[in-house]
Amino acid sequence: MGIFDRFNKVLQANMNSILDKAEDPDKLIGQTILDMETEVKKARQELVTTLGTAKRLDKKKEELVAEAQAWEDKAILALKTNDEMLAREALKRKAKSERDVEDTARQAAENYTSADQMKTTLERVERRIEELKNRRGSLAAQVRKSRSADSTTTSGGSSSFAELERMSSRIDQMDAEAEAHAVLDDPNRAAVDAKFRELEKSNQGGVVEDELAALKKRLQGK
Repeated sequence: MGIFDRFNKVLQANMNSILDKAEDPDKLIGQTILDMETEVKKARQELVTTLGTAKRLDKKKEELVAEAQAWEDKAILALKTNDEMLAREALKRKAKSERDVEDTARQAAENYTSADQMKTTLERVERRIEELKNRRGSLAAQVRKSRSADSTTTSGGSSSFAELERMSSRIDQMDAEAEAHAVLDDPNRAAVDAKFRELEKSNQGGVVEDELAALKKRLQGK
């Protein structure tokens, strides 16, 4: 469940409780604030986890870069002993390490992007919580007033909960924009990436042979 969805569930559940005439509006609005702050804490932990994953992937990428270089060194060593078969095998493993580097770098970038989006979302939702805190007293008074009026179930009730409804609508809108952006940005990204990986895999033999030839030429030039 996404951050937006969780906040909306909190808002909607507490709005339904506030509509109950038997409940204390000030207490319920206070509970709404506490519930939303709890969700903020959970979301912040998600942010920390996402950043941690991104940093771990960065470290893994560095290790894979070193691994690829090590396989190239082994290929050169094999060529120096005239063992082309062993050199070719080393270059195949180097090619795999390089593909892993690209995949790991992509995953790290995606996690950093997600973390940035989560941070922005949290900041915006925290501002909404502050707005609700500032309106708590006046909103509770409006609820009490509307309950004492004959029109509680019509326009009066609707007006009393305008702030909560506005917050919920804004969160809904942010959620829709985030989903739309992800789709419009690249709706077929996963499928396209998979096809390119297959092409790269099928072309691996030619790449290895080309690199083997290049290494031979380098060694001959020394």
